[in-house]
Amino acid sequence: MGLQEKKAIRMVEEQYLSDYQNEINTTVGKELPIKINWDTFELEYIKFVPSVCLQRLTDAIKNVCEDDLGKESIQESINTIEVNCIPNEDAEANKSLKIEDSTFTLTACWGGHHSGYYPDIALKEFIENNL
Repeated sequence: MGLQEKKAIRMVEEQYLSDYQNEINTTVGKELPIKINWDTFELEYIKFVPSVCLQRLTDAIKNVCEDDLGKESIQESINTIEVNCIPNEDAEANKSLKIEDSTFTLTACWGGHHSGYYPDIALKEFIENNL
């Protein structure tokens, strides 16, 4: 990982990640750490993490937690969120969501064509269908 990537990651972490992290923790009512696997990101996609990944994730979680049943389900089933990025080529076919071992893993191309990542409604539906 080069200097440009490190600077881009630092910018996202310092300017955005903690705010999204706090909003998700407050919404869910517990610590729900977000682990971004930065080594899976190309430089051009790092800048899209706040708007394309974290905002959609936050919106989906807020929608699931609109009632106590949704909030309790997330509290009981998810302890960590993990984010991975894949190449834009064939991203639509290779993107994935899973909840396994109390980890919600989102794998997509977070800066490529819109078909390669998930809108908040798809994230919400996945969470609700898998809790």
